[in-house]
Amino acid sequence: IGDLATQFFADRNIFSAGRVEGEDLERTRRATGGQVQTTVQGVSPDVLGTCGRFEERQVGGERFNFFTQCPSTKTATILIRGGAQQFIDEADRSLNDSIQI
Repeated sequence: IGDLATQFFADRNIFSAGRVEGEDLERTRRATGGQVQTTVQGVSPDVLGTCGRFEERQVGGERFNFFTQCPSTKTATILIRGGAQQFIDEADRSLNDSIQI
């Protein structure tokens, strides 16, 4: 999404993002119940997802987008933070093992 489009949406208090990773698009789609669109052609209410609340927050040194109160959600996100990558990796493996059971 270009600067002009970003400004257009911002002026109307609409969040927009460009160059979003495929995994993040899928996560957002699953959270909101929407469909990924690659063009503005064919945008209709049945492809739009819903979210009760959206906010962009800074956690540590990174910014995250939080979609909450989504009636059609099929996902949850867990943020893992720690002092060393070794501890984060171990927590990630432990969570993954717990979820897979």
